[in-house]
Amino acid sequence: PQPGCHGLGDRTLSGGRVVPRALLISHEPEAAPALIGQILAERGFDITHHTVLVEPAAPSTDFPDPAAFDVVVAFGSFSNAYDERARAWVEPEVDFIRSMVDRNVPYLGVCFGGQLLAESLGGHVERAPEEEQEIGLVTFDIDDVLPIPAGPWFTWHEDRVALPDDVEVLAHNGKAVQLFRHGRAVGTQFHPEADTGVVGSWVSIGPDHIPEHTSGAQLLQDLEINEARMRRNCEDLVDWFLHDVADLPKDAA
Repeated sequence: PQPGCHGLGDRTLSGGRVVPRALLISHEPEAAPALIGQILAERGFDITHHTVLVEPAAPSTDFPDPAAFDVVVAFGSFSNAYDERARAWVEPEVDFIRSMVDRNVPYLGVCFGGQLLAESLGGHVERAPEEEQEIGLVTFDIDDVLPIPAGPWFTWHEDRVALPDDVEVLAHNGKAVQLFRHGRAVGTQFHPEADTGVVGSWVSIGPDHIPEHTSGAQLLQDLEINEARMRRNCEDLVDWFLHDVADLPKDAA
C-alpha cells in the first residue's frame, strides 16, 4: 500500500466512500482512548482496540499488522518506560513503533506512547526533576504554523523525553517537550484525550501521585469547567494529525 493509504482498497462502501481504520493501543484498561477514540469514531473510523496489560502477568505484545491500518494511536500508562519490571513488554512495543516509523505508518503516541516513540527514534525517557513534574491543566509555546491551540491541555507525568537532534520539537513549555514529530510519527507529553471520566479513574488509582498544591477534586473541577474547549482542542489536534501528518483525504476521515 502507498503511504497514508494502508489497505484502503478493500474497504470501500457502496457509495464509494473508503472506511479508514485505526488501531488504538491502551496499556492498562484505565488508560482508555476517551476523547480521541470518540472523535475517530465520529470521523467514521473502523476501530480496533488492543490492550497490553489486561493480564499484567501476561502482557500482550502480539500487535496486529500496522499496515492494515491508516493510523495507530498509543496512549498512556501507569508504568515508567525505563522501569526494569516493565521492559519485558516495553521493548517489544518500542520495536513495533520503530517498524511503523520505518514503514511510514502514521503513528500518534500520547504521553507514555510518545515516550516510547522517543525511544524508538534513538532518544530516551528520564525522570523529570520534582519541580518540573506536571499534573493538571497546562499551556505551552507552540509552532505558530500549526492549527493547534496552546491550551488548555491536561497533563499527568513524572517523566520526560530527551530527543535526538533530527526530531522536530513543535511545542515546549520550559519543563518538558510537549509535542514532537518525525515524519509521520507524532508524540505528545500531554493527554489530549483526557476527560472527566478517564481522569476520574486515574485519581482513584493513583491519589499518591497528586501533589500537595492540588487535589483530585480540583483536577476534575478544572476539567469540567474547560470540557467544551478541551474537546475542541482535541478535535483540532486529531484533525491535524489525520490530514497533515497521516495525509488522509478529508472525505475519508
